Amino acid sequence: MRNLLINNGKTRMFVSALSLLAFLLFTGCQEQPENKEAKEETAKEKLVDMGKKPWVFDIEEATVDNTNYRKAVWSGKYMQLVLMSLKPGEIIDLEVHHDHDQFFRVEQGEARILMGKSEDDLSFDKIAKDDWSMFVPAGFWHKVENIGDVDLKIYTIYAPPEHAPGTVHKTYEEAEEYHHHHEH
Repeated sequence: MRNLLINNGKTRMFVSALSLLAFLLFTGCQEQPENKEAKEETAKEKLVDMGKKPWVFDIEEATVDNTNYRKAVWSGKYMQLVLMSLKPGEIIDLEVHHDHDQFFRVEQGEARILMGKSEDDLSFDKIAKDDWSMFVPAGFWHKVENIGDVDLKIYTIYAPPEHAPGTVHKTYEEAEEYHHHHEH
């Protein structure tokens, strides 16, 4: 009987130790929700310009998750992909690209696009919503405005590239400041 009690005691101690080890391993492997979200946010923020390399990714997810006003994520020799996020009321200022075309796609929100052959005649005036696209021919003045009540999430493709590879402007104000210091 004494041997049975000793074995049962050792067995109980072994089972308790094993249970504790399993618990520690299990809880140690589990990420806390805020840590997981922070890691995911960090991974999104680290999305760098993948240009001049083959790349496959979920463009809708990347666009909707982008929090930067402007972020160049793929810059090749002949075209460039830029993600944009405009707060309600923010705009992409009136501009013209004489030597290249531009494509926009709305993934979230509502945009108003004005276009015309001169900056004084923006007679093309359209609304674009989720899943709509806008094409801007070379030489057309254009302006895009977030007219919705949520952030406008769009991506744009310039052909050829417009911005330096890896360009990131976190806010509209930062983009404006950069533009004023680097005008041609």
